[in-house]
Amino acid sequence: MLADYTRRYREYTGPTPHSVAIKAKPTRRRPAEHLILERRRKEALVEEAREETKFMKQCDLKSSWVKTTNKRIERNTLKRRVQQELLKETFALEDRREMLREMLLEEEHGYIEEMESMQETTLERQAKMRERAKYLKEKREHERQEFVAEKLDQRWRDQCEELRSIQSKRNQDQVCHERNEQMLLKQEEKNRQEEVEKMYADLWATDRIAKSEREEQEEKNLIERNRECLKVLQLQITSNTQKVEEEKKLKDLEAEWLKEETRMRKEEEEWMKKEKLKRQEHAKRVRDASVKLKQKKQEKERNEELALEHQLLQKLLEDTRNQEKADVQRKSDLREENLRFMAYVSQNRKDEQEKEKKLEELIHEEVEVKWQKDLAKYRLEREARKKLLQTVLDTRREQIGEKNEQNEQLRQEAERERHDLLKVMGEHKRMAQESSDKLKQRNLSYQRDLEMQIGYEKTMKAREKEEELDDYLAGKEAEKQYQRKLQAAVARPHSEKLHPSRRRTMERHGGSAR
Repeated sequence: MLADYTRRYREYTGPTPHSVAIKAKPTRRRPAEHLILERRRKEALVEEAREETKFMKQCDLKSSWVKTTNKRIERNTLKRRVQQELLKETFALEDRREMLREMLLEEEHGYIEEMESMQETTLERQAKMRERAKYLKEKREHERQEFVAEKLDQRWRDQCEELRSIQSKRNQDQVCHERNEQMLLKQEEKNRQEEVEKMYADLWATDRIAKSEREEQEEKNLIERNRECLKVLQLQITSNTQKVEEEKKLKDLEAEWLKEETRMRKEEEEWMKKEKLKRQEHAKRVRDASVKLKQKKQEKERNEELALEHQLLQKLLEDTRNQEKADVQRKSDLREENLRFMAYVSQNRKDEQEKEKKLEELIHEEVEVKWQKDLAKYRLEREARKKLLQTVLDTRREQIGEKNEQNEQLRQEAERERHDLLKVMGEHKRMAQESSDKLKQRNLSYQRDLEMQIGYEKTMKAREKEEELDDYLAGKEAEKQYQRKLQAAVARPHSEKLHPSRRRTMERHGGSAR
């Protein structure tokens, strides 16, 4: 860093001591009054900004004043227009009011004039009264003329002999016709009553026949129901007998099952005894075989030892005979060798005995394992047979219990059915008795009604006969009176006034005749 930086000095040393030169300062780029100029420039800029701001404020003020003035002008213009429109409407309303006021005055004047014109004067009232009196007089005269014409016509009718004869004949014909109609009506009523009586008689006969047929049908139905009840009872007895037989068969079958179970248990015990004897015999044979094998092996070893000893003795004898002069050392070696051989033989015998013991132990273990396996298999088979037999017995007991429950339910149902059947039979008997009593009461009531109807019919017939007799007598009396009146009317120059109903009847018959 120090090597890179070189400080600049204006002093330079010369060739001699104390000779120093000073380098002149460089001329400045800015003039001396640059600060004043800079300050003036800044002041000019500030002044220019102030002037511009002032100008902008004035422009804003002018624009706001112009906007406010324009809005005020528009608002005042709108107000003036609204005022003008309101004034126009007010003037139009006043004009209309004035027009309506004038129309109202004209109508009032018109009504007043009309009322004044409608008021009657004395002359007008007198003229109207004269017209009214004239109208009433003409009306009364017209009514009088009609009454006079009617009376003249009546007098002409009363004084006309031919008309009276025709009317009397017409009246007589009418009376005869009405009498014939009355007789026909009475005959029709009589026929109708006879038909009603015949109808009641037919109904009574039909009801009696239907009653007898219904009673016969009810008796047949009762007999049929009794037969059906008897069949149902027989079926129930048969089913109960079958149930008893089935229960007996089930008991016999259960006894056979128990016998079979006892027999199977005995066979199982015998088989177990035989198996035990077989196992004992097998174990005995195995022991005998092992003993024989051991004896054979011992005998073989003994024979081998004897043969070996015999060979050794022969060899020793031969050696003694051939080498009488053998060395003592050789004898001792032979003796040592013989001792070693004897030790080897004894050791070999011990090993063989241990092997035989191990073989016997293995044979006993195999026999015991086989015996345990056979015993476990036998136990499993025995348990399986026992479980199977127990399952069969439990299933059979459940079946027998279910069968007994079903039999008990069937017996209870049969008992309920029998009880219901007896109840239904009793109810049927009671209903049949009530039905027969009701039928008897209804028949008695019907008989009483028929008797009352017959009595009423007889009373009505007697009353009708009396009425017919009264009508006949009244008709004869009326005929006599009519003849007397007719004779009196013929004898008198003026007839009496007829009754309006009779007059209407005569006019109706006269119109029909015409």
